[in-house]
Amino acid sequence: MNFTKNFLLVLLLASTTTFGQKYEYRNLVMEGGGIKGIAYGGAMLELEEKGILKDIVRVAGTSAGAIQASLLAIGYSASEISEIIANTPVESFNDDGFISRGTKRLFNDFGWFKGDSFLATMEDLIFERTGSRNLTFKDLHHLSTTYPFRDLYVVGANLSEQKSVIFSHETYPNMRVADAVRISMSIPIYYKALWVNPDGKIMEAPTPEDNCHLFVDGGILMNYPIEIFDNTRFLNKQKTNEEHVFNKETIGFRLDRMEQINQEVTNGSGIAPYEITDFNSYVSALSSILMRNVNPAHPEDVHRTIFINDLGMSPRVRKILPDEKKLMMDSGRKGVKDFLTRTNLVTD
Repeated sequence: MNFTKNFLLVLLLASTTTFGQKYEYRNLVMEGGGIKGIAYGGAMLELEEKGILKDIVRVAGTSAGAIQASLLAIGYSASEISEIIANTPVESFNDDGFISRGTKRLFNDFGWFKGDSFLATMEDLIFERTGSRNLTFKDLHHLSTTYPFRDLYVVGANLSEQKSVIFSHETYPNMRVADAVRISMSIPIYYKALWVNPDGKIMEAPTPEDNCHLFVDGGILMNYPIEIFDNTRFLNKQKTNEEHVFNKETIGFRLDRMEQINQEVTNGSGIAPYEITDFNSYVSALSSILMRNVNPAHPEDVHRTIFINDLGMSPRVRKILPDEKKLMMDSGRKGVKDFLTRTNLVTD
């Protein structure tokens, strides 16, 4: 009898003892990072295998992050996205870069490459999943009530008004998803900038009556939009009277060099020293300090950030060898594993 009571007591204690915390994430955010965003394919695969990705109902991203976030939103699985990454010749996105036309485009449209090749690829991918190349945010929102579709939030930079803009079904319901992603990846000077009217339509030759604004890569102002869902309307379990909240149901992918990752994980913020040995490292150091000051890290975000080692890869769009893609994908997987270990999370 005593043995039975003691055994039941042990079971009761075991059931109330927490060896790790389990949390249901509903929002996923992806930082911009140029071609380094290849790593997100591996990170999503790991989240999928750990049973976390299935609970995500909203995705957001900037630049390269917007590309992969959009693929997830329109119903591609992590493994399918990884296949797309592996088989897409990203160097083909550097379209019509002949010196004469590139120079003319740079001065007339503020970018060397057209970006039409990328837009066509994006339209094809959207068509394959939804049957429409002209899928709008409103259309996607209607689809999002059924798995595996998700609501999408894309960041662009409005140069005319000098501010970040979030494209979504809430702000630009009639905007094509493909156009929003094309805007978000419009690296200044590199890709042609785009004129957008108040309804979210890209205008090739706008007149003053069209009331258009010029948009470029959202990463110049909000490269890591982790706070995009920090509003009470995005909460599932927690309820509060405050409109702005720290949403613990959000996780994000962030790419960086290992020194910077260690700096933020250990201290919460700050910029790690940069060893400068040649012109390339000088440019990288300069870019790092500029981007970090425009997009400063916040200590509280460490607990909802999956840091991914960029392995020193340049964000420049270029031909990537299969071995390089695999290394970046593996780095994405490792980033998720490190996050789960660091936060002591239990997965399915």
